[in-house]
Amino acid sequence: MSHQSDTLSKNDTLSEHDKIDLIRKIIRHRGNELREKYPILKQQNFIGMSILILAVSGVLISGWAYWRGHISAWLCIPLVAFFTSFLHELEHDLIHWQYFKKNKAVHHFMLLTVWAFRPGTINPWIRRRMHLLHHKTSGTAADIEERGIGNGQKYNTLRWFVMFDTFTGNLVKILLTTPKDKKLKHALKIIAANFPFAVACAITWYGFLLFHLIDGVSIVLNNEVTWSAQTLATMHIVNNVVVVLIAPFYLRSLCLNFISSNMHYYGDVHSVLQQTQVLNAWYFWPLQLFCFNFGSTHGIHHFVVGEPFYIRQLTAPAAHSILREQGIRFNDLGTFKRNNRYQLKQQRLSNALQHT
Repeated sequence: MSHQSDTLSKNDTLSEHDKIDLIRKIIRHRGNELREKYPILKQQNFIGMSILILAVSGVLISGWAYWRGHISAWLCIPLVAFFTSFLHELEHDLIHWQYFKKNKAVHHFMLLTVWAFRPGTINPWIRRRMHLLHHKTSGTAADIEERGIGNGQKYNTLRWFVMFDTFTGNLVKILLTTPKDKKLKHALKIIAANFPFAVACAITWYGFLLFHLIDGVSIVLNNEVTWSAQTLATMHIVNNVVVVLIAPFYLRSLCLNFISSNMHYYGDVHSVLQQTQVLNAWYFWPLQLFCFNFGSTHGIHHFVVGEPFYIRQLTAPAAHSILREQGIRFNDLGTFKRNNRYQLKQQRLSNALQHT
């Protein structure tokens, strides 16, 4: 009890700047310890390329097994979603130039590969600008990246749609909320940023849904549609592509965007101490499985940007301990009611009264 009181007393005397420095020092120290203990961790380029090859191989083998009838769609979809969660983390590290910084050809090849195997995502070269801005403006209206996945938005049908399909969801959001004279300009910018993969992905996905909706309704009404042989042959290919790449993308996207948009705060954020929380409760694990434990470890990245994702997984125990000591929130479920604002309503009212 006395140790806990001493810790709390010490934390009260630390300035915000000192708290941030202490958190960064502990995280970096633990990362360096691990690199000294396991020298292989110093080989970032080798590890990054190995993860890329293993994850892409996992996708290809799963897809081949499904096409050959060895596994069901219900197994293929989560398997591919799991493997592509590695590719998302690789893309994030690549955005921060963690791999092959001095070999631009290999670096950009890796970026292209992780983009192609996650077909509904924004162009990673454009995302790089948005993500670096995210680190400067996290928690504010200027953070385009987080706003684009629903952060700060009221929990309604539109937010769920944006989290599920950021490309189409944001086009719908523009249609519903943007002033008439700006709709076309904003829509074209989103289409350009997502061309060609996310555009093709959306057309394929909603074409797939429409085809099967029409087919299902016609069967229910005992008035089956007679599709042409060409249409049926095309849909056979589409069905396979949906199972192997597109449905896994949307499953992973929903899990990632739900976790990310709720572990980041939006509003009342004035420093890195308030930008994120840690979501590591057991009931988040079904979602974490498809976004590589993002809710538990991404907050570490906001304090120490230059660590690859696999190091964050290893430093998490030490990082969580110091984050908790310095007042970073864990599993703050109130964020859902507050539309991701950092402060509680009572705190905002108290602050307002103090400034009157």
